[in-house]
Amino acid sequence: MQITFDLPHVFFPGSSPDENSDALRILLECLIQLNRAYLRYHTVPALPRSGVIYGRTQVWDTIPALYARGYGDCKSLTAACIAQKLEQGIECKPVHRFMPRQDGSGETDYHILVQCDDEFFDPSKAHGMGKNENAYFKKDT
Repeated sequence: MQITFDLPHVFFPGSSPDENSDALRILLECLIQLNRAYLRYHTVPALPRSGVIYGRTQVWDTIPALYARGYGDCKSLTAACIAQKLEQGIECKPVHRFMPRQDGSGETDYHILVQCDDEFFDPSKAHGMGKNENAYFKKDT
């Protein structure tokens, strides 16, 4: 089943970075909570043992869709990782970085990471994202 959200006020050239960040945080929290609900009824391998690799997508995959596809990008990988950690009692949250695209389009690129205490973890990098794909973000984790 696919559910589409229409968000005409965010994620377009000229939209407010603060409003974009709020919308991204809310969407990530929704995906994390859907994953947690799934994990309460199903047993799956931990993300590092799942065989899932990094690959860009336009969809926000829950764990069963992510595992079935076999690849996902930062939003889906991070939400799966966080849901699994939270279900194990490990406190963590999604954090993101954003930068305007260098192509002059006025669009913004986002990259999403896991934060546990003061430590950051990049599930995309751990699952094969190219070293230079997020090189334009200031801090490489």
